[in-house]
Amino acid sequence: MKNINIKPLVSPEWSIFGETFVTTQFGACIELKTIGVAKIQLNFKTSGQRVSFAVKMNEEAWRTLPLVEQQLVLTIPTKLAHIRIMLRSVDSSSMALWQQKIILSTMLIDSGQVAPVLYDEPYVTFVGDSITAGEEMALDGNHPELSYPLLVAEALGKPLNRIAYGGTGLTASAPFQEPTAISALWQVADNIERQRVLTDLVIVNYGTNDFNYDATPESFTFGLRIYLLELIKRFHSAKIILMIPFNGAFKDIYQTEVKRFDNFIIMATDNWIVPNLKVHPLSSEHKQIAEHILRGL
Repeated sequence: MKNINIKPLVSPEWSIFGETFVTTQFGACIELKTIGVAKIQLNFKTSGQRVSFAVKMNEEAWRTLPLVEQQLVLTIPTKLAHIRIMLRSVDSSSMALWQQKIILSTMLIDSGQVAPVLYDEPYVTFVGDSITAGEEMALDGNHPELSYPLLVAEALGKPLNRIAYGGTGLTASAPFQEPTAISALWQVADNIERQRVLTDLVIVNYGTNDFNYDATPESFTFGLRIYLLELIKRFHSAKIILMIPFNGAFKDIYQTEVKRFDNFIIMATDNWIVPNLKVHPLSSEHKQIAEHILRGL
């Protein structure tokens, strides 16, 4: 088996950690093209977790493959292949994943050649909570490979940069405070810097968890004001769109606070999806959301 350089193949949700690559992000991707490769073996150092990946080869449908004994093994039936491997799920919460990390050590192939997939366009960056991460989209759980950030990126022909963690928000009321919304912008895990990539469009969706866990208007106003300053610092040259939460939460606060800046555009989400009692949109609703975003752009 031949060792492959992983660095050109990983999405920005992966960061270098010593001689390994780490991520804590559902939807973190490994994308490559192969010529004459029949087998790929990815070796991990992710102890004590059941982990699954969504895998797509060429134009086939996405399928789910589990990590078995710290390995993900792909059999490639064609001489030429375009392969995407995306972290789909773990058997712990996103807060626990932030601490435990998915650690990729090596990639091996049996023969042939591997090349990165190159994009001429800047990245589109999506920022938010579990909805943006593609969590709980169906009865079988997470589907970041079918979520609206990926659908929008594909339609725009742009590579995707995703910064999204379940349970997070802009106030102390959000159930998960690790990572905070601000630390997630800069880090991919504790004390591990997030990759910086050129992005010209940032789409943010925060506020659902704050509202559902009884954040006061005053606390959300303060949290949003601080966060907008951090977004400017992080993405100062990009167009930044703020989506009103799908449940309509804090709409007036968003509209008031953005008047302090020249950097933000509000995207209303009224009637985008059928009102329901659940927090997480279904796969079909993610498709609707993507279509609305594309029309809004």
